[in-house]
This record gives sequence, structure tokens and C-alpha cells, in this order.
Amino acid sequence: MLDQVKFMETLRSVAEIARVSTSPLSKEEVINYFDMELTEEQQEMVYQYILTPPQEEEEVSNEEEVTEESVDSEEAAKENEKQNSIFLEMYLEDIKHVPTLSAVEESAAYIRLIEGEEEVISKISDHWLTKVVDIAKTYSSYGMNIEDLIQEGNIGLLTGLSNLLGMRDKIDVSEYLKESIQKAIEDYIDENSMEDDLETTVIAKTTLINEAKKALEKDLGRVPTIAELVDYTKITEEEITDILSLSNPEKK
Repeated sequence: MLDQVKFMETLRSVAEIARVSTSPLSKEEVINYFDMELTEEQQEMVYQYILTPPQEEEEVSNEEEVTEESVDSEEAAKENEKQNSIFLEMYLEDIKHVPTLSAVEESAAYIRLIEGEEEVISKISDHWLTKVVDIAKTYSSYGMNIEDLIQEGNIGLLTGLSNLLGMRDKIDVSEYLKESIQKAIEDYIDENSMEDDLETTVIAKTTLINEAKKALEKDLGRVPTIAELVDYTKITEEEITDILSLSNPEKK
């Protein structure tokens, strides 16, 4: 199976090499950079990606002025999305060739698992790879990268298998694994949502503090003290101090 992190790092490196190279890289040169097994189809996908870098953005009109920084950020996001899409296509192609279990084999494997036969874990895990993708896709509306959701789902699958190993209790293994996958994905979504909410809160407080400083400075004819900012904004002294130190790191 492809290592997502290693593949993405290599892909980015080779794309940069191709960008600055004075002559086009051959397919053989591109593939040689990848220290991993790639099928003929995967090699062709990688090579076509390197041959077709993202198109540059068209110039925007004066009415739709965009800062250089925001354009760079948007292009980086599109580039990252394109790289992720290539990895997803290759991953889906990869797991097509992974052997699955028949209904009878699946039931027998579950019995062996709860009886404590560790060697059966890999067979069940392989059998569930496509199911993990299908479950991950049901969470696509949350705006997360599907590749990350699949990866978290696979972690949840392995966690579930580990918990079931040697359990010896009568249990619906299939339902338990499905719930383990869903929980891992949902925990990942919740964690990232909390980080986004925290970032939004910090930005909002920073804006409020800056506006308070301007208003108080105008009314008082001087720079307001921390205590005056606390009274004006109702934000704690510690938070204000931290936010101001981030805004003005040289004054720390």
C-alpha cells in the first residue's frame, strides 16, 4: 500500500525539480525519484501530473483586487487539492487489487478474531479498506480532505480490530468495526472544528482589542493601559497581554 505522507512529500519535491529544470524530465527520471512500488497506471498518472502543472491565475480587474498573499494562498490550496486528488486516485486503484473475503470467509475470520488469532487482523483489515472509503465519503459535506478522512477511518478500523482481538464475547463484529471507523472520523472532524473555532475567536478578539485601542486613544489622547482595555472590552488581562504580544512580538 502507498504511504500517503511519503508519496506526497516526494511528489512535491519532484514537481519543484521539474519546475526549475532547464530541460523536461523524462518519465524514467520522474519515477526514479519515487522510492516505492508503483504500477504502470500509477507511474503514468504521476508523470502526467508532473507534465501538467497548475495553470497560473488570470489577472484580476481593479474592481476585484486581491493581495499577492491571498493569491499565493489560493494557488497553494489548489495545488494541494490536486496532489491529494492524485493520491486518492492511486489509492483507490491500489486497493482494487487487495484480496477480499467471501461472506463465509468473513464470518469465519470474525470468529477467529474474537478468539484471539492475531494473524487474521490483516485479512479483515484488507477486506474493509473499500468500506472505509465508502464510510469516509459520507462525511464529505464537512469540508475536510477525503484523504484525511480515509486515513482516520483506517486508524479507527485498526483500533476496532485491536479491541476485538480475544474478546471472546458474542458481538456483531461488522457493526462494531463500522462504529469504530465512524467514531475515529467524527473525532477528527470535531478536533479540527474546535481548532477553527478557536482561531476565529482569537481573530475576533484581536480585532476588538485593536478597535478598542483606537477608540480609547482618541478619547484619552494617549495610549490606553491594559486595565483600561480590560474594562472596555471585558476580555481578561491575561488574554489581552497574550494577544498584544502576538501582534507586537518585538515588544515582548
